[in-house]
Order: sequence, then structure tokens, then C-alpha cells
Amino acid sequence: MRKTVLVLALALAAPAGFAQGGPTQSGVELYGIIDVGVESVDNGSGATATKITSGISTGSRWGIRGNEDLGGGYRALFTLESRFETDTGTLSNRGPIFFCGTVCPGVKLFAPLSSLPLTPTQAGQLVGAMSAVNTQLLQGVSTVNSVNAIFDRQAFAGLVTPYGALLLGRQYTPNYEVLIKFNSFADSFAGNPGQVSTINIRANNAVQYRAELKGITASLMYGFGGAEGTSGGRSERATAPTRGDDFYGFNLQYTTPQFAVGAGYNRNNTVTYAAPNESRKGLETYSVGGTASVGAVKLFAQYLKAKNENPVIRPEDIQGLVFSAGANLPTVLPGIVGGLFINAFDVDSLRGLAGPTDMRVYHLGLQWNVGSGQLLASYTNSKDSARSPWATADAEVDVFGIAYYYNLSKRSQLYAAGALANNKDQARAALGAACCRGGWTTAPGEDSRVLQVGMRHTF
Repeated sequence: MRKTVLVLALALAAPAGFAQGGPTQSGVELYGIIDVGVESVDNGSGATATKITSGISTGSRWGIRGNEDLGGGYRALFTLESRFETDTGTLSNRGPIFFCGTVCPGVKLFAPLSSLPLTPTQAGQLVGAMSAVNTQLLQGVSTVNSVNAIFDRQAFAGLVTPYGALLLGRQYTPNYEVLIKFNSFADSFAGNPGQVSTINIRANNAVQYRAELKGITASLMYGFGGAEGTSGGRSERATAPTRGDDFYGFNLQYTTPQFAVGAGYNRNNTVTYAAPNESRKGLETYSVGGTASVGAVKLFAQYLKAKNENPVIRPEDIQGLVFSAGANLPTVLPGIVGGLFINAFDVDSLRGLAGPTDMRVYHLGLQWNVGSGQLLASYTNSKDSARSPWATADAEVDVFGIAYYYNLSKRSQLYAAGALANNKDQARAALGAACCRGGWTTAPGEDSRVLQVGMRHTF
């Protein structure tokens, strides 16, 4: 049991789909992934581009990890992991490939909210101002990882005991672990379901207990706060209310050589702009998934539910800010918005709007070891039925993905991938590279298409 738990803890240093086992003997290891390629993206209405991109199949990163045998079945371990961009060499946060511009198309479709009589000119000014604020919010939460953080991917230390592993620091959340394990693309390419789902990927200031016995894996996590929003905070909230942005999560999995099943749950507390002295339930996600292996083929199925009834800022709040700022809008508003603890899950990811989320995601996929590599295929349906003054209809998208890895060696691979997002109603999800969305299409209902080729090397 002790060895199994150790391997589990060290494997967290890479996504589950490409986890690299750490050293089983005492020592320190430098590891990483260098991934770069060319992608051609079409986000509707002529918004197309071809560019070199870092981290298409898996985010480029480097890390240091190690463990020390303390005797008696105990080990100390640590992981420090940082993202970098292969195309520029920078330690940066990669935002969306395309953005909606100075005025988000999705917002200007809706009439302004107001109990005041407005002239047509005033109404137009209000819609434009609200669109500008929404754009600022989206730009602030569309980065991949935390701002102003060297080890933005992971940073934790822990102790392995005969009864499980205890890990403390910045870590992947339990439900994200389930999302990655039980989809055929893991966190790779534009075809993975993370492109069109909403989930908290990592938790700051977190303590996790992990254990495995006879194929059963259990994880419990509690995070003592530390929002990653536009304010760039990484520390526990120092002001009231207590436990304002704390995190809770768990997962339970059972794995055999032929099949695996698992379930996970995440919940974030939140403090909203409208109720700054209250701790409320923010994003809540749960998922169930399974895999089955038949010869060279591995089949995947997963269901995820995500709901957030208390986004930090709502359309009504934005309108109030616009009215109160008046002529000082360009000066006052950026400071107000930038000072809020707004996370990516406070934005409706399918519509590209600030507001609530009520989403369910279905995923089917396969991995097929064929030739000198592996073929990946997936179908994902995501639907958000949340309602707000801006979200007046459903947002639904079907994503079809296919990819192939060609193994040059044990550590080096060439790859090619393609994906199509068929947006319906108010959905305008744009596809991106590994893990996360690529922004939003130029208008609701516009499709997004991506072709990607590149090379990946692990060390």
C-alpha cells in the first residue's frame, strides 16, 4: 500500500492522461514537457488565423519533484511545477486565441436593464458600456493559470504514511482529476471536454488526503481560500467573512486492467459583489465516469454537472456600476472590476458573459493503439440552461474531436488533431489548445473549427 500511495502522490505532477511516475527511491528529479506546433483556427465571420502555439497537446511545463525515505513506511515528498510558453520562452499566462473585441457581440444583443426612462442614445451608451465591462471581465479570467506566480501549476509538499498520503499546497482538485481520467482526450487538444465545461482545476492553500488499496483510490481535499481572479490573489482571504472562498472536494475511484469507474465532487465558497459580508455557495460540480478496455481499444464515458447560482458579479451589478460611474466610467470601472476576486467559473463559459451557470456535459470517446501511435476520438455535448437578464435562452454546443500521436521514440511524439464546435442558440464557445477554451466566437451560433499539428517531448 505504501508504494502505491507514493506513486499516486508523485503522479499528480502531470495530468492523469500523461502522468510521469516519480522516483521510487529517495532523490530529486527535474522533469517537464516541451510542446509546440502550428494551428489554424476559424471562429466564424472571417475570424481566422494560423499561428505557432505552445502547449497544443499538453501545456509546456518544467518541474522539480522528489521524495525521501524516512523509514518505517514513511516518506517526505514535494512537487514544484511551472508553466512556460515554448513559442516565446516566457513564463506567462496564455489567454484566448481570439477575443470578442472591444464590444462583446453577445452582450449587445440584449436591451439594457433599467427602471429609468432612457433615450435611444442613453440606451446605446449603456449597452456599449456594459459590453466593455464584460469584455474586461472575460479578459481577466481567460488566462490558463494564476497571474504573478512562478510555480503556477502545482506547489505542494507532503508526507506518505502506512495509512495514506497527506499533501499541502496548490494542487489539482479531486473532481478535475476525475474529468481528466475519464475522457479520451485527457487535457489535450481542442477536442477535450474541458473546452466546453466549467470546473475548478486547482485549489490554493489546500490540504489533501489520498490513499489506494486494491485498486480503490480515495481523495479528500479542503482549501483554505485564495482566489485566482482578476485581483491576482493567491493568499487566504484576510477579511470577513470567514471561509469566504474556501474549497471542498473528494473523489472515489476503482481501477482494474480491464475497466475503471470513478466519481468526484468540488465546491467553492464565494463572496459576491452584491453581498460582500456573506459567504455563499459558488461553483458546485460533480461527475461520474468510466473506461473499458477491449484489446487495443479503450472506451470512455463521462457525465459532468456544474452549477453556480452566485457568480461574484452579475449583469445587474454591472449595470449598477455603469450607472454609478457615469462620466468617470473609463477611470473608475477598471479599478472596481480589477479589485474583485473573480474566477473563471464566475463567467458563463458557453455564452461568454458574466453570470450564473447551470451546465451538464456528456462525453463519449475512445483511444486506439494503432500502428506506431495512438488514435483519439471524442464526442462531447454541453448545454447551459442558466437564466439571467442576458442569458435568455439555452446555450448548447456539440464538439467532435480526432487526434493521432505518432511515436518517434519513448519521449518524442508528432501529432495532428482537428475539432469542430457546433454552437447553437446563445452558445459561442471557441476551441483552443490543451486544457482550456480558446475564447468566444464572433457571435452566438457561430461554429469554431481548429486544425493542429506539432511535436511533444517529455523529459
